Amino acid sequence: MNPNMLPAFYGVCGVLIVGLLIRIWFKNRAASAGAAPPPMKPRKVPAKRPAPQVTSAPVVPAPTASATAPVVPLVVTPVVVPPSVPVSQAASVPVTPAANSSASTPAPYIPASSSTILRNPATPTWEDRRLLENRGILSRTEENPMPRVLAADVPGVDDSDRTFGSALNPVLASLLPESPERQEAARKELSAAGYYNPHAVENLAALRYSLIMLSLLFFGGLLLIVPTRLEPMVIAGLVIGPILGWALPMLHVRRKAADRVREIGKAMPDLLDMLNMCVSQGLTVPDALKRILRDFRGVYPALSQELGIVIEQARINDLHSALESFGKRINLPEVHSFTSLLIQTERMGTSITDALTTYSDTMRESLKQRADEKGNRATFRLLFPTVLCLMPAVYLFLLGPAVNELSKFFNEGGRNSLDTGATAIQRLNTQRGVTR
Repeated sequence: MNPNMLPAFYGVCGVLIVGLLIRIWFKNRAASAGAAPPPMKPRKVPAKRPAPQVTSAPVVPAPTASATAPVVPLVVTPVVVPPSVPVSQAASVPVTPAANSSASTPAPYIPASSSTILRNPATPTWEDRRLLENRGILSRTEENPMPRVLAADVPGVDDSDRTFGSALNPVLASLLPESPERQEAARKELSAAGYYNPHAVENLAALRYSLIMLSLLFFGGLLLIVPTRLEPMVIAGLVIGPILGWALPMLHVRRKAADRVREIGKAMPDLLDMLNMCVSQGLTVPDALKRILRDFRGVYPALSQELGIVIEQARINDLHSALESFGKRINLPEVHSFTSLLIQTERMGTSITDALTTYSDTMRESLKQRADEKGNRATFRLLFPTVLCLMPAVYLFLLGPAVNELSKFFNEGGRNSLDTGATAIQRLNTQRGVTR
């Protein structure tokens, strides 16, 4: 390295190291002090309607029974007082006795202390509110007021899955900040690849940052000891190394996710056949999935892992939500169709065995058509290696004898004979006076 560049290089390295140490110190201090959680946004609570005031009119004593006039009981009904009427004026509300259809069938007497309360039909009751389904954490609508809780946010979660330990792993992950959209995309890729541990996103960020810093330190130290003629190569490695350290972990996750999704797609027809067999024999769908899970552990490990998650979620909530989560985790048309089929048959009450039989045949036909498509596409792709690799060998095989004969002709004096003939023709043309 040029000696004149050493002070500048050492100065830049010192500034970077000091800044990194200061940032880690502030992070640890903030973590030990315990930052206050951000204030929650106040929710708009709708104003409660004033409950109607129910008062009972004074009971009028029945007249004394006589021989001439029969006793007609008065029906006293509760009176609904509007909210605008004060309680003090409730006694002035007139009481209308119920009209009797006939004297022989008197209306039953309802005491004033009865628990019958006239309700306003516009007032919602508790039976009309489905807290968890419509406005709770299990809401299927777009407006869900409850925040999403991730596995890493649950207090007391196990920290043994952290790659660099519970102390160093969060610090390394925080030094490589990413937007919430990119974190959500990384979380989906990790779920598709089978990484369901609570700190999977944090481990990925910490690993990428570690690879970036290790490549910088390696090539930076190598730049100090290599000869001058090798400095351009080391500088190129100093630029390419951090880029590879940032990109390679995500490329590995995406490749693993693609292989896992492909394996699940190949296992779906077998899942449909076994599910149809179990359901047709009287098992419910959750029990059939449990039975299938035991047989798929050694054959299709990726699908068995997903079925285990579906069974646990169905045990906690319901099968509908578990199947929806399965379709969101695995972005595959076969999985989406499978979950939609089970949800629709559960809602409509149709025969699940007929639906599974038809859909398994359709899925096998689609897989066969997809294989034919790949085979036809391979024919076109083989054209380019044929042209680039096979045709030069064919040309050499056909033109090789001709090239050999021409080489012998020129090496054995053919060039001199051609020159001699050309000189003789030129001499004859000069003698005859023919000029070009």
